[in-house]
Amino acid sequence: MTGRASSRAGRRAANHAGVLLRGREAPVELGPEFERFAARLCGALRACVAGVANDAEAHVASLGTQVLAGAELTGHCAPLIAPSRHRFGVAGHALFLALDGHAILEQLDRTFGGTGEIGERLPAELPHTARLLSQRFERQVLAAMAGELGGLEFRTDTASPAELRTPFAPDAELTALTLEVATRRRTWHIVLALETASLSSLLPKRASAPRAPVSRRKPGIDEAPFADLPLAASARLVDMEMPLHRLAAIQLGTVLPIMVARNVPLQVGEIVIARGTVGEVDDQVALQITQTFTAKEIR
Repeated sequence: MTGRASSRAGRRAANHAGVLLRGREAPVELGPEFERFAARLCGALRACVAGVANDAEAHVASLGTQVLAGAELTGHCAPLIAPSRHRFGVAGHALFLALDGHAILEQLDRTFGGTGEIGERLPAELPHTARLLSQRFERQVLAAMAGELGGLEFRTDTASPAELRTPFAPDAELTALTLEVATRRRTWHIVLALETASLSSLLPKRASAPRAPVSRRKPGIDEAPFADLPLAASARLVDMEMPLHRLAAIQLGTVLPIMVARNVPLQVGEIVIARGTVGEVDDQVALQITQTFTAKEIR
């Protein structure tokens, strides 16, 4: 007993409230995957949380997962919450969602023209209008979760207030995820909890996709990835040799007679790939190819 107490106290060295750090670590097998899901969920929730908090700079971060007994869940949440229970998977596993009631009341006050400053004195339960507001936020949270879980469907329970106070059996082993919302005014929390045994249904192992057969045929130059490769081609119309004194005497209006070659080389870099004659098409200078070279000839 003493060894366990000292180990638990060591984990409480963080600055977060002790009630949020109660319990053991989540199962090793699915813990890392659940933590990765939590990180993705924080990003997906940022927009809707900013709306509830009326703060465009609101930030959502995961405080990690803990394993709790069903009887410990109430103490893990804020004193006033908007609770709900939802079902997922073929077996109808339960997911508990707790929203901070203080944050819901602040949003309700702003909705009716207030400043959102409601003080610290809270009612024993949320009024009906606040529950309606929290239900809208619940749907946003569930939609964000479904989006990060490949479209997993959640069905809301019609649970009574008494059932929501004890959504799981007292001795059930739960895995709880706590998300912290930081705003200009204060921080508050969103708690997600489910039976540890149902984690595998929430986060099914992804089967590795079968690999596509590898084609051994080399793609041609008219196929990807070569077809759209841009190459700079140049046609050399004439080579001229002029004495230095004549070059030095060039002025505006000077006429230099040139002889265009009959077979103009078409080059890519220093390699001649074809030859042609100069002509005109649609008032533009054009090159009509009269000779091409095979790959062996180019080499």
